[in-house]
Amino acid sequence: MNVRERSREVAGALKRYVVTRVSTGQLQPGDQIPTERELVEMFGGGRSTVRKALLDLERDGIVAREVGRGTFVKAAPRPAEAARPASLAGLNASPLGELSAVTRLASPADVMELRLMLEPAVVEQVVSRASPAEIDTMYECLEQARHSQTLEDFEHWDDMLHRSFAAASRNPLFNAIYAMISAVRLDAAWGDLKRKTLTEALKRKHFDEHVRIVDAIRARNAALARQEMQQHLDHIRRNMFGLA
Repeated sequence: MNVRERSREVAGALKRYVVTRVSTGQLQPGDQIPTERELVEMFGGGRSTVRKALLDLERDGIVAREVGRGTFVKAAPRPAEAARPASLAGLNASPLGELSAVTRLASPADVMELRLMLEPAVVEQVVSRASPAEIDTMYECLEQARHSQTLEDFEHWDDMLHRSFAAASRNPLFNAIYAMISAVRLDAAWGDLKRKTLTEALKRKHFDEHVRIVDAIRARNAALARQEMQQHLDHIRRNMFGLA
């Protein structure tokens, strides 16, 4: 069995574990599921495989991931869905379920196009809506990224930071859209591009840009936060795709 097949097997087992326990009532809405580290120990595979499985469950509306807290049961799947593969559960239940299938078709370039249109406006809104606790969570994501030893961990905390922006916007649609963006960021194509283009110097540059964005949010400066996010995403696009 090759690595890709093993990852699919692990992800499928993890999703079946969660769906079965939720559908039978062993896990109730609001219950916290095991941490990523515990799931790796339970099912094997790597952190990236576990994260992709959790994102599938999140897009299906079964769990909700809260930055800095963990993953919680959101709702039980309908009986007919419990027997279906978790990656398909809910596709007929809501428009969001149908949109989740789109992530399998989206390219890294598609993601950057969407992020450039969306995230500067989101962070501008966050300035007036983020609570002190939510801003503390953003700084915690920065601290975790600062101490990351691998590209995978740095990308994870980069993603968690941007998801914390979506959460602080208090707009559930932004949260849902960023869950889809996260799914593409965990795809092999995005990872391959990052490995080819993200040098240590660029990591430090991106980290410094993140700090400036969060500092602007803490200062409640909406115009500056939007400007810093726009510049940050422009830099990422140029670095990854060589676009002006």
